Amino acid sequence: MCRSGAILFLLAACATGAIWTPDPLIAWAFEIGIFGVVTVQCLRYAGRLPRGALLWLGIGVWGFAQLVLGATVYRYATLNAALRNLALSATALGAFLAFSKPASRAAFLSWFSWFGAVVSAIGVFAYWTSPGRILWLVPASYPDNWGPFPSRNNFAQFLELCFPAALYELSRKPRWLEAIPPVLMLGAGIASSSRAGAAILVGEAAASVLLMRRGLGANLQLPSRWSAVVLAFLAAAVAALAGGDRLIRRFAEPDPFAGRREIFHATEAMIASRPWSGFGLGTFAAVYPQYAEFDDGASVEQAHSDWLEWSAEGGLPYAALWAGLAACIARRTRSCPWSFGVLAAFVHALVDYPFARFGISIWAFLLAGLSAGEAIEVEKNLARWPLTGGGNL
Repeated sequence: MCRSGAILFLLAACATGAIWTPDPLIAWAFEIGIFGVVTVQCLRYAGRLPRGALLWLGIGVWGFAQLVLGATVYRYATLNAALRNLALSATALGAFLAFSKPASRAAFLSWFSWFGAVVSAIGVFAYWTSPGRILWLVPASYPDNWGPFPSRNNFAQFLELCFPAALYELSRKPRWLEAIPPVLMLGAGIASSSRAGAAILVGEAAASVLLMRRGLGANLQLPSRWSAVVLAFLAAAVAALAGGDRLIRRFAEPDPFAGRREIFHATEAMIASRPWSGFGLGTFAAVYPQYAEFDDGASVEQAHSDWLEWSAEGGLPYAALWAGLAACIARRTRSCPWSFGVLAAFVHALVDYPFARFGISIWAFLLAGLSAGEAIEVEKNLARWPLTGGGNL
């Protein structure tokens, strides 16, 4: 892995470790680091950009356009959100430039797989040994925290992103050592008792195997049926030991959308008020009380649906940019099965807010940049050998 790639990986890992803190100074430090690394990369690059770059650019500059046009009700919040989005867009571009070679992408996926395994183990261990605290040290405002993650859903969303990469690494290097990360991730995700997260992780396992079976290369091997059974059993054992029975109780709850349904309705009313311009990125918490249908005493900071929040804050055209990014990733999943986690995050974003957490969304944009590099590699191979076929671009 090149130096700039290693720095991007380290910044993303540190952002995940600091995901619990709302301190804007921490966020600005990560953003400045990303801008610096990517600026140096751009000065050295003379090739063409991938097709998805326009989507990255649109997402990155939307908030600044709102500031220029006065289409925000809270300029400071919009400025912060715009800087975060620009940093995410720069992350995708930086990943595309830093991991342009197959060997560097392979190194990233291996690192990401093992990083996810370590975070999985720490998350479960911290949950049981430091209740009410983040990593044994910092008092938490929410009791259900997992390692550095302030909620079970955030923990599961991170696992959704790295789980397909771990499965891909296992197929690329079918050894029992490589089975450790996916077993830990699946078991920890089920133990987290995030209903959407657990369902998505199980769906990812099936979908990733199907994708790898259809787009199987000479260097990939799917595990045998007995090996798959053993791996599933081990993941279930990890989940049971870590407390996966709570997931069953949560699925048994009569109304899984209690509380959220009212937030969704209020957010839909916000969208209807300003469908094209939105209220300004980052302004949801400030505007929501005007449209709230109930008050249970809790502060509502997010819409609990990134898709609704994007539409309310940036307008329907802004949400369309995110939909375009999701479609772009979907087209590449056959040739890049490890990017399936980004699609999973977009699905989870229907009922939660993974992309509002920088320590989660930065990995999604890193994978988006990697998949763009893989797509150009496939395109070059098709041009060189047009009769051999290839994956979707």
